[in-house]
Amino acid sequence: MHIYIRREVDVVGPLRYGARDVEGKLGISLVILATLAACPGHPEESAKKSNDRLAIAKDFLGKGQFEAAESESDKAIAYLSTNEEAYNVRGLSKFLRAVQANQLLEVDDCVTGIDSEVLRKKFEDFLAAADKDFAKAAELAPDYGEAWANRGIVATLDGDNAAAVGFLTHALENPARLIDIGIVRSNLGWAYFKKGEMVQAAAELLSATQYHPHLCVPTYRLGRVYFERKEWEKAAEQFQDVSDQPACHSQEARLYLMKTRIQQGLMDEARAARDACLALSPKSCVAAQCRAAGF
Repeated sequence: MHIYIRREVDVVGPLRYGARDVEGKLGISLVILATLAACPGHPEESAKKSNDRLAIAKDFLGKGQFEAAESESDKAIAYLSTNEEAYNVRGLSKFLRAVQANQLLEVDDCVTGIDSEVLRKKFEDFLAAADKDFAKAAELAPDYGEAWANRGIVATLDGDNAAAVGFLTHALENPARLIDIGIVRSNLGWAYFKKGEMVQAAAELLSATQYHPHLCVPTYRLGRVYFERKEWEKAAEQFQDVSDQPACHSQEARLYLMKTRIQQGLMDEARAARDACLALSPKSCVAAQCRAAGF
């Protein structure tokens, strides 16, 4: 399972690419975790019990039952405190609750005032707790590329883009335990984009699109690089590609397609992109940007 952040919450990715794009739906990448006392018995027995609980935690995680996934991963860790994958899965259960908080904050409704402060704190607390688990997984197994990749996504969301580049680069240096190299390259490209290093961002995102042609998140992110460099035709091609795919469900792609068409002087196409943006999620913060555009 892979994580992508729909909005850049700026927030990319185990959201699937285009899983409402917390973009980054935002891309990322992340794999599908101690209150119980350690169980006595042979080490082999403890390891088996730990892995049995881990399997249950993964199942809950895949079903979106994040609290149950965390509870089962707690048990897995109690049976075997060196089970690095259990820490990683527990981190994912917390990370995805952070994503849920952001969904409420920016997508389902563009929340303001004290309500937004409550959701923002929840988002930040879950994110910090997730990173702690990912860091523990990487400490236990320094070659655990997926844990390093997950730390990279968290760092990007925290705005620490230099750290994100470091974590994601380290993940790519340990590919044996990566689920999808293309996804990690997409997240690394996005971290470079956030740092303002467009050449490196383009290189990584072009590589990611070779692994996954037309996949929602890397295609959208490559469009953002072209948009930043004012290469309007190339940007429009990427945003149009994502917008034409119903499975992507990317409101951001439609927003930037509208902006690009305005730059091109194609006002009818810009209005069509605006209308498509508003139709996806009328109450979101992105929808508010689409409404604010003047023609």
